[in-house]
Amino acid sequence: MRQVLAGLLLATAGLLAGCYAAQEQPLPDEVSDPKLDLVAHIRDNPQDLDAHADLLRLQIRAGDAEGAKGTVAHARKYNPQDFRALLLQAQYDRWQTDLLGAEKSLLAARDLAPDRLEPRVALAGLYNQTYLEGAELEQRRVALELCDAALRPEFALDYAFALAQMGRDGDARKAAEALVAGSARAHLLLAELALLAGTDAGAVEHTLAAVALEPAEPGNLQFAARLVCAVEDPAGLKPVFDGALAGQDRAEVRWTALFGLWMLAVRKAPAQALSGDADQWRQRLATMDPAHPDLLGRWWQLLKLDPARKAEAEAAGKVLQESSVGMPPEAPTMDALLDLWRAEDLLRLGAGRPCFEAVSQLEVRAPGIAGLRMLRVMALFKARDDTRCLAALDAWLGESEEPDEVLQTLRWWLLLRNSRGPEVLKDLESRQDAPGNARLWVEAVAKFHTYRGKS
Repeated sequence: MRQVLAGLLLATAGLLAGCYAAQEQPLPDEVSDPKLDLVAHIRDNPQDLDAHADLLRLQIRAGDAEGAKGTVAHARKYNPQDFRALLLQAQYDRWQTDLLGAEKSLLAARDLAPDRLEPRVALAGLYNQTYLEGAELEQRRVALELCDAALRPEFALDYAFALAQMGRDGDARKAAEALVAGSARAHLLLAELALLAGTDAGAVEHTLAAVALEPAEPGNLQFAARLVCAVEDPAGLKPVFDGALAGQDRAEVRWTALFGLWMLAVRKAPAQALSGDADQWRQRLATMDPAHPDLLGRWWQLLKLDPARKAEAEAAGKVLQESSVGMPPEAPTMDALLDLWRAEDLLRLGAGRPCFEAVSQLEVRAPGIAGLRMLRVMALFKARDDTRCLAALDAWLGESEEPDEVLQTLRWWLLLRNSRGPEVLKDLESRQDAPGNARLWVEAVAKFHTYRGKS
């Protein structure tokens, strides 16, 4: 369970350490292919900002900070009144975790081109990554006003997702309902909101509609597969998995469909979870990807329920221990295991409040299951029940004899979400141990919260 949370937190940030100020420098003389042609072209065409952007992407991919700095400086020198040069500066600054510099460049780009979408979209992305949710929502609102009719559905949906992220479910639902004609993403947002409202039938209905609109999109089918364990009656989801197996060749889509059918079979006949239809679907999954963490973990959990399969359970457990997945919680009964899967998948689908309710019930019925406390904290975080989440984190950290980086990082993100950046920064600066990438990114965001607007 901790691996899941650690992955969630690390996915929040892509971090490369270091900070470089933008200075006017010549382009590098020695550049290895495939950058050589771009450098030659830019020297002859210094106003070609698309070429600068292509070169910058290659340099970032190669980790060439000095070369990237020179490319940005060259772009700005020869294009001082073009907002796109400032966007390149912001891209470089963000890569170097100079978030203050990135925002300054983006604001300057906005001022140079107040009617252009690109600076607004880039600002919204920066604010999304740094938990400035109100600022993100405002930029998405302005972008929606500026975009032309052809782009309006896409930008309206981005705005709806930003509303949902802030917990404004009613506003998000209203915005998404206006977009469902032809939009699979709008249907998935409405499915998530239906789960939050406790309307399982609505969640299934909108998921079916999303898959019908984009049957080859893996994300739609993945949502459906997780929904199997999250709703009371998932039988209506079977046609989307059957359809994917009949009409899709992509391995990712077919594996997801098989996983959904496996979960359906287990839920339909829990007593035969290790045999019959359920095991046939499981064997087909194993043929495609025997080391997939969802297959390994859930198969081991099922095996642990049958004393007669002890040897198989031990073998599956050994594979898990040797992998980077980690051991999932062990449930005492099939009912408890299905309830655990429901809580886990509700969290994966973004339904924090229902997940919290499921965990609370499970703690009463099967209190010995490992990982429930972590699930509970994560559900509170996702549900934006920040007061109770902070209290739970403080209590847990207070009990811990050794520092718990996962819990502490979640606490920092919670404080940042509540505009308490200076408190986070003070805590970080008081620590003596060497920070990892996750903490370095939290520190960059905390500095951004603390110092933006003060210079």
